[in-house]
Amino acid sequence: MRAARVADYKRRIRERASQWPLQLRRFSFEEIPTLGSGEIPLTLPLVIIAGPNGVGKTTILRSVWAAAAPTQVIQDAPTSLKLSAGRAILAYRSKDSDQTCEVTFGASSSSAASPLEVDVVHIDAAAETKIHQKEFASFQDVNDIINGVGSRTVDEKTLVEINYISRRDYREIKVYEIESDSGIIPFFEVSYGNNRYDSRTMGAGELAILYLWWTIDRVSENTLLLIEEPETNLSAASQETFSYFLLGATVEKHLSVIVTSHSPKVINSYGEEHHVFLFREGANVRVIESTPPPVLLSMLGIEPQVDIVVLVEDLAAEWFVRQILERHKPGLSRRIETSVRNGDGNIIKLLERIGTPFSAVKIVGLFDGDLRGKLPEGLEAVSTFLPGDKPIERVFREIVQGDPKALEAVSGSQDIGPILFGLQGAEQHDWYSKLSDHLGLSKAQLFPMLFQLWERQPGNNESALEMLQYLIALIAQQAAKKPPPAE
Repeated sequence: MRAARVADYKRRIRERASQWPLQLRRFSFEEIPTLGSGEIPLTLPLVIIAGPNGVGKTTILRSVWAAAAPTQVIQDAPTSLKLSAGRAILAYRSKDSDQTCEVTFGASSSSAASPLEVDVVHIDAAAETKIHQKEFASFQDVNDIINGVGSRTVDEKTLVEINYISRRDYREIKVYEIESDSGIIPFFEVSYGNNRYDSRTMGAGELAILYLWWTIDRVSENTLLLIEEPETNLSAASQETFSYFLLGATVEKHLSVIVTSHSPKVINSYGEEHHVFLFREGANVRVIESTPPPVLLSMLGIEPQVDIVVLVEDLAAEWFVRQILERHKPGLSRRIETSVRNGDGNIIKLLERIGTPFSAVKIVGLFDGDLRGKLPEGLEAVSTFLPGDKPIERVFREIVQGDPKALEAVSGSQDIGPILFGLQGAEQHDWYSKLSDHLGLSKAQLFPMLFQLWERQPGNNESALEMLQYLIALIAQQAAKKPPPAE
């Protein structure tokens, strides 16, 4: 699948979500064992519920399954055992009206109200294919398995698609749909190189990816599709290509999809707007409502690499931009190295020397706000500005002198008044250094306190977000080698 096609699917699912016949809104749960109570937002047709092992992803997905299709879950003994108490509610929009389906779990049975009026398909490829393969392997003769069932040889276009997601080069694939006690299950015969073999002797990953493809290929439009950890047994390459295949199927068939995963490849295949990260707080599962902290991402093996260099005028500017990043985009913060250039002139010289931006390493000039509108022609494509129109140390000074008691509250010092009186007339840089000395703090320790006061000022938080959004746009457009955004 070409990158342009993947990008188009991502755009369509983001921009046209309101056109889906079934629009999931949120899932809430109450007093479910191992989960507690909580709510999960479902804002797009494809949602990735992410978190480390043991956080409760499977229980949540099966609770959604129980609310949407209770009769299916009753037949699944492990799920019924797991959901022994509590209540689950799935809110959605269908036929231009807001609706809910819910289920109450009891010790021996479950009662449901208003199940979902669309097809609901649950996939646990690793577990289900293991059961199928064991059943098929009990037959020595393949004819005893197919028993007169006709096969479907996949066409050339579909073969290309399967080869893409499986990262193999099959010459031919035949699919037999076998009736079993658990419903229709697939039996595959494949030609690969000089070999011809079937589901009985396939590797676990090979069988899982074929089963995932087959299940998604045959679901009808508007289906609610629930997939448990599709990465299990799949190579890293297939995890990524399967994720793109699922994205395409979601768009083409208007599916509503919830996937659980702890795979960096699966999670990173979709933008942040698709992610719901979970963590545990005592006996309860909680949702991280903002960008997850890097410590949680590292538990999943997601370690951002430094690929962005931000050039700043001085140490205060470095601390300032780092505070904003850590507040709002800690993941992006880990990708950025800040370089103090000791003045705006040195930033300008370096940017002019570099010339055309690179795509692998993004280099951005981040100037103090008083340079806005004063940069040499051509540097706007790789530059932006800190909030405001003054150097940050001067802004801090004005805030502290305007409300000394605010600094008393955050620093714990009762001597702010006398210290400020003694620093009257001090040069800007000296004022900051001497203030930190008199408070018994390093300059780095004082900065977060002053940033906290700055952030409380009306409009400053919005200005920080605007700067951050423009910085992100510059980075993205450098990577794509596009013109800069309009500021």
